[in-house]
Amino acid sequence: MDRVLANAAARFALATVLFTGPACAQESAPGSSDGAGSPASVMAAQPAPPAAPGVPAASAPTDPRVAEIQAAFRAGDFPSAESKCRVWASAAPGDPRAAFYLGLALHKQKRYGDALPQLEAAERAAPGAFPERPHVPHYLGWCRLYLGDLAGAKVAFIEHARMFPDYDDTQFALGVIAYDEDRTSDAERQFRRALALLDAQSGPARERAKCLARLGDCAMRRDDLAAAEREYRAALALWPDHHEAWAKLARVLDRTGKPDEAKAARARQQAILDGASKRPAGTVP
Repeated sequence: MDRVLANAAARFALATVLFTGPACAQESAPGSSDGAGSPASVMAAQPAPPAAPGVPAASAPTDPRVAEIQAAFRAGDFPSAESKCRVWASAAPGDPRAAFYLGLALHKQKRYGDALPQLEAAERAAPGAFPERPHVPHYLGWCRLYLGDLAGAKVAFIEHARMFPDYDDTQFALGVIAYDEDRTSDAERQFRRALALLDAQSGPARERAKCLARLGDCAMRRDDLAAAEREYRAALALWPDHHEAWAKLARVLDRTGKPDEAKAARARQQAILDGASKRPAGTVP
């Protein structure tokens, strides 16, 4: 139970960064009340330590600009968030908290190359320099992973996991890295751990579905088609709009002699992609 509460607290701390719904981490996350023991509340209650040599001090935890930026995140208006962050960064050159939010706004628009130097600047701040500082490695890890820097992503996620060992999205990310490194058994273990952490707190269906789909990938790599089909179908039962899972299920169905079902799965995938293409750029589905 203590681990479940600690994971919920870590998820809430990440949720307070994005405000894209009741709670949100890398994609989405369950919320919890911000108890006295959560990272966000503890850091807000303590004075920030001095910045490391050569690193400017961060803005105050109560900086009013943060509320405006978080409101833009909450609305899914990442271009607006970026614009507000740039005004802040221009007014306070070198503020690592401004760099963090600017990097996050760019990251959410999938502009990972632009986001990377901002998140790395935020990471250079002293531990505890601003409320979101403990979770900078999490977002930096995803940014590096999307840019193909597997080694750099691994370093960042291991650092975040050291501080928050039961945070499911970081465990999931370590599973992705293990899979990409052809450590299939390790990857499966990480995905199962992430799924167990989500199940323990009734985590979002979408996040659990992603874990199940990745378990399907591990089964495919082992050439266990029955297990792969089972995992992909379980993922789609939780999140019917997981287009990648439909595509992978179609491949399994092709190999198991079910061409009609495979065709239907691909049609479902295409319908989801067509719907996604109609959404305005920079918005949350």
